[in-house]
Amino acid sequence: MTVDSDSIQSLPPLTIVGAGKLGMAVAEAWQRQGGALGECVTKGQPWSPKGLVFEATSPEAAFDNVKRCIDAGVPVVTGSTGWLERAPEIEALAVAQGCAAFCSTNFSPGVHALNLIAEHASQVFQKMPGYNASISEVHHIHKKDAPSGTALTLAEHVKNGGWPGEVAIESERRGEVVGLHSLRWDSDHDVVALHHEAKSRVGFAEGAVWALKWTWKQHESKRFGLFNMNNLFDS
Repeated sequence: MTVDSDSIQSLPPLTIVGAGKLGMAVAEAWQRQGGALGECVTKGQPWSPKGLVFEATSPEAAFDNVKRCIDAGVPVVTGSTGWLERAPEIEALAVAQGCAAFCSTNFSPGVHALNLIAEHASQVFQKMPGYNASISEVHHIHKKDAPSGTALTLAEHVKNGGWPGEVAIESERRGEVVGLHSLRWDSDHDVVALHHEAKSRVGFAEGAVWALKWTWKQHESKRFGLFNMNNLFDS
């Protein structure tokens, strides 16, 4: 039976693989909406894929964790970054194994809106000589990858909009900053900037819960493969 994407009480318990800041924020958001929470797996702890999985670990572990879920036929959503050059392998495996998987460098709906706006804006600025595009991002000192996956995705959207030049990315790790991303077009005469600031992890967590419910619905409807925020918003 296909479960309605808004009926979280009908979904299986959620397994959290990677009980760090993002993983625990997703667990709390899942429970706030009435979902049942299963196991919360920490580093080095043995686990078996079951129910529905949210994966948020490290670039080194993420691919194997996601593959493990797909091999077991368990739908999985991952927020880990730094491994997405291997996403085509996961896409092919998910289709072959009959499983739905979802990956995103950032689950915030506001960040996705920023990406779409940036793509449209790049169509405008490519027609205007004298501008250079650049991105700056700031995160907490515990973040392992730099540039952030969010910054890399933002740069991809700028390129998808037709921007012909380079998009330089500057990364800074400072304090406990949740996430700051700025896209700038600089000229000799002015600066035009788009800016996103995450006030807390709640927006990420609620976006991840949305992705989890949506991914379960795809799996139950036998729409298999690797999905992302574009697929979620397009639906």
